[in-house]
Amino acid sequence: IILKKADMISSEQRESYIENKKLALLTKSLASNMPGTLITCIVISIILWETVPTNTILIWLSANIIFVIIRYIGLWIYHKGFKANDTKFWKILLFISFIIAGTLFGSSVIFLATPERAEYTIFLYLVAGAMVSGSLGAYHKYIPIFIAYSGTVFLIPTVVLYNMDTTITTTMSLLGILFYLISFLNAKKMNQDLTETLGIRYDNNMLVRKINIEKKHVELLNAQLIEKNHELKSLTRVDPLTGLKNRRYLFEEFTPYHTKLMEKQWMKILGTNKRSSTNYGYGIFMMDIDKFKTVNDNFGHDSGDMVLKQFSSRLIEKVREDDVVARVGGEEFLIVLQDTDKNYLPIFAETVRNYNESIPFNITQDRTINITTSIGFIFYPFFDGFPIKMNFEQMISLADKGLYYAKQNGRNISVRIGCTEQKSSDLKVVDAIASDIPSAIEQKKIYFEISTKRD
Repeated sequence: IILKKADMISSEQRESYIENKKLALLTKSLASNMPGTLITCIVISIILWETVPTNTILIWLSANIIFVIIRYIGLWIYHKGFKANDTKFWKILLFISFIIAGTLFGSSVIFLATPERAEYTIFLYLVAGAMVSGSLGAYHKYIPIFIAYSGTVFLIPTVVLYNMDTTITTTMSLLGILFYLISFLNAKKMNQDLTETLGIRYDNNMLVRKINIEKKHVELLNAQLIEKNHELKSLTRVDPLTGLKNRRYLFEEFTPYHTKLMEKQWMKILGTNKRSSTNYGYGIFMMDIDKFKTVNDNFGHDSGDMVLKQFSSRLIEKVREDDVVARVGGEEFLIVLQDTDKNYLPIFAETVRNYNESIPFNITQDRTINITTSIGFIFYPFFDGFPIKMNFEQMISLADKGLYYAKQNGRNISVRIGCTEQKSSDLKVVDAIASDIPSAIEQKKIYFEISTKRD
């Protein structure tokens, strides 16, 4: 039932479109044809000026001129205030106006011709035939209006001509009727063709509109899908417990992006054949909560989760918006300070370590416990003269080794990772270190230095 109603509504809209377009085309044809009708009336008046009483000609001509003006006023009102719901009213009004116009012109044989001058009647009859031919092309949009106009224009002269009862006038009137029937059939065929054309145009418009709607719908769905994928991607890169970035984000997004960024920046700063050094770069800190397992074992996992959340919040408090804080393991965390001074790294590491050591952590049952932190940190770029010889992943790995060194040396300390060849200009030496880090550590070319100062 719903589909049938929808089809009925669609069919009604299609018919309404066709009717409104026909009406618009008809009024356009009327506006362009009326000057021709007026000129024809003037020409007839000039030709018959000497044979017909002047008053009769002037009355007939004036009536046609006045009615043309009235019709133009009507067309102006139509174009200014037409609404789709008014189609029926305007069709009736146009129908009446065409009957009046056809009658005014067709009556020319009554007012302007006389039985004594049959040639003038025949002349006016031929003019009426020409008017029918003209109306065929202009007014076939509505068959009733075509009949209303052409019938009054042509059939009135036909009757007058037939009543003259001469061989030639009778023959001409019969041929005229045949001519009118052929014109009517042509008008009907043209009207059908126009209806089909407008119907196809409507169907095409609806198809284009439907395609555009579907296109917008698909674009909206795609945008929503992209947004959902982005949200899903973001969720897979966020630690659900702490809300921090996770290891996946660190190695799939942050590290590749900043490795390329680092390469571009340093190539721009140093050039391809220059050597330089800078104190500004990235500070990478690996840290974890000392003896975190005992928290879970002694106070329960809920307490452990509370500690992890508080620890995360404290780290966020100490960094800037564009720095990165990530949870990379159970109780392991990583901080990357961007565009930071090399000399600030030990200060920052001790600030974080002291902050966590000095303020107790809240756990379940309104209890508090003291927590300490071990930290390994490194500055990137590792080599002043060859800043991109070691990448972020290698730096993170070295920071992790620094964290391990801190745990081996009593915990609750911060350890800096340095290199004896940091300022080296020898590419072979730098390559040897970067390509075999374990050997470089064993040879103490890469070393670990405790930054924490004890009283």
